[in-house]
Amino acid sequence: MTQNQPIKALENSINDMVTVKLKDQRIFRGRLTRCDMIMNLTLADAEEIDEEQVKAKYGEVLIRGNNILWIQIPES
Repeated sequence: MTQNQPIKALENSINDMVTVKLKDQRIFRGRLTRCDMIMNLTLADAEEIDEEQVKAKYGEVLIRGNNILWIQIPES
């Protein structure tokens, strides 16, 4: 397993809907538009999710990689 596999998986998920959980337990869902080598992400049409309900809707959000607990991407 190479170190770049998670980054490659993210790059392959550009324009797909992803779910991101942050270290502060907030969950965001949106269309992945950008990612970089330290897993900073940009989501378009982002929504904050709380207990499976939409809590807030945002346009575009930037999520710093060091705040991410996990990322759920579509299966290939």
